[in-house]
Amino acid sequence: MNERFRVLQRQPKRISITLSYHVHEALLTRSEEEGRSVSNLCAFLLEDALRDQQRTLTPQTSGAGQTHTNGLQPSVNGATRMKTRGF
Repeated sequence: MNERFRVLQRQPKRISITLSYHVHEALLTRSEEEGRSVSNLCAFLLEDALRDQQRTLTPQTSGAGQTHTNGLQPSVNGATRMKTRGF
């Protein structure tokens, strides 16, 4: 595989999704609070949810105060966060 092809594979990809009015409004409000675009916020939230999912799929030892190999504490998964926002 040539180097140019590998670089092209790492380029960001665009997708199109349909959101409910309330979800869009919540994203718009949060993006304004955080000073970022809605697109950037959505990308961040998706990446965070995927990291959380990977953490839950990775075998872990039991114990309080546990950290992962990347030094982060386990966090609430994306589905739970969405439920607490009333969507």
